[in-house]
Amino acid sequence: MTDQLSAAVARVIPSARADLERLVRIPSIWADPAHRADTVRCAETVTELAREAGAAEARIVAAEGGAPAVVARWPAPPDKPTVLLYAHHDVQPTGGDELWTSPPFEPTERDGRLYGRGAADDKAGVMTHLAVLRAFDGRPPVGVTLFVEGEEESGSPTLPALLG
Repeated sequence: MTDQLSAAVARVIPSARADLERLVRIPSIWADPAHRADTVRCAETVTELAREAGAAEARIVAAEGGAPAVVARWPAPPDKPTVLLYAHHDVQPTGGDELWTSPPFEPTERDGRLYGRGAADDKAGVMTHLAVLRAFDGRPPVGVTLFVEGEEESGSPTLPALLG
């Protein structure tokens, strides 16, 4: 990694961490009908974050009866390929707050690690992709299509219809 890119990554890490904590606070449990609105709110937040990271296009898509997914695009420079990046913004049910050392939707740092439902699987994946795009000031050296689905933890039942 070049010194310039290393510096750019270091520059965006604090905002990526803050936005990861913001995402963790959203209980986007698509498998629980009581959290459908939260899952929509999470997709809206990811869409907003993608636009802030320089996406030329960012929108929410969903198949009939399916969870909201986000598709965002950063156009390729001339003669450069486009890569597809994947993540998901939904999380598994918590199993009950009493099973947690700290509240599941309140990001908590312990011993240098961030805990909270979705902090690793997979809201960190969402923010890793967006942090890299931020490091390139929204102009990556290749085209990027970011696909962030909302029902991976439920087995992605409508993904084939969404892609078809």
